[in-house]
Amino acid sequence: MLKYLLLTVLCITGLQAMAQGQDSLMAMRKGSGFAMMYKLKKGETVPMIANRFHTTQEKIESASQVDGRKKLPAGTTLYVPLGSDNYTASREAAGISHQEAVYFRLGERDNLALIAMFAGVKKQDIVLWNSLKGNNLKEGDVVFIGWLKVVPRDSVNLSEGLAYPSTSGRRVADTSRHAYGELDSLYNVQTRNGESTISEKGTAAFFEKQGSNKVFYAFHNTTPRGAVIKVTNPGSGKTIYVKVLSTIPDTKEFANCVIGISNAAKEALGVTDSRAWVELTYSPN
Repeated sequence: MLKYLLLTVLCITGLQAMAQGQDSLMAMRKGSGFAMMYKLKKGETVPMIANRFHTTQEKIESASQVDGRKKLPAGTTLYVPLGSDNYTASREAAGISHQEAVYFRLGERDNLALIAMFAGVKKQDIVLWNSLKGNNLKEGDVVFIGWLKVVPRDSVNLSEGLAYPSTSGRRVADTSRHAYGELDSLYNVQTRNGESTISEKGTAAFFEKQGSNKVFYAFHNTTPRGAVIKVTNPGSGKTIYVKVLSTIPDTKEFANCVIGISNAAKEALGVTDSRAWVELTYSPN
C-alpha cells in the first residue's frame, strides 16, 4: 500500500516538477488572455525582452504598467502577453526557429474549459497533452498549455532581425518607436492594443493651438474629452495620435469636417494646406 501511494504522489507531482524548473515558462490570466510573468535580470531592458519573446514594447508596457524608456532595476516584474505573434498550440509551426513549453498553475476558480478559452485551444488538446482523465483538475495543479516563440539566450538571428541580448552594431527588431505615457501608448490602452476600434474618414481642418508642439490636440464630436484618436494621412502614409479637447466648434472654419487638429500636427502628417483628407481610428467607448 505504501508503495502504491508513493507511485501515485510521484505521478501527480511529475508534471509540476517539470514545470517548476529554473527556465520553465509559467503563464497567468491577464485581462482577456494569458500573459507570462517575467522578472528582469541585471542588464535587461523592456525592448530586449520584447525582442526575446516576439512581442512589442508597448504591449509589455501596457500589461505591466511600466515606462520602458527608463532603466528598470533587476527584479522588476514584467508581464509578456501571449498572442498570435508569439504563442502557438503547435510544436513545429512554420517559421518558428525556437519554441519553449508554457505551463499554467490553476487557481481556485480555474477549470479545464476556462483554461482552454484563455489559451485559445480545444479542451481535448489540453487533456491529450497532459494525459488527463476527465475534468479532475484542482487548485495548484500545473498543466501544459502550448508553446512560446523565444529567441534563445546568446543568439543572433539576422534574417529575422532579432538578437538576445541585443547586440551592438547588429540590426534588431525596432520595438521602441514610441514612449510609454505618450499618446500612442494611451491609444493602445483605450483600444485594447487596437483590437477594439471604429473607423472614420473625412476632412480635417487645422487650427492654431498655443503651447508645446510635441502633443497634438483635436476637436471631435463623438469621442469624449481625453480620448486619443489615431490619424492617418493616406496621401503621405504618415500617422499621428491626437488628444481630444472637446467637440468641433460650430464655425465656418470647421464646416463639413470630421475632426479639427492643431496646426503643430501638419508637418508630422505631411500636410501643407489648411485642410486634408484623413482616416481616423479610435475606441468606440
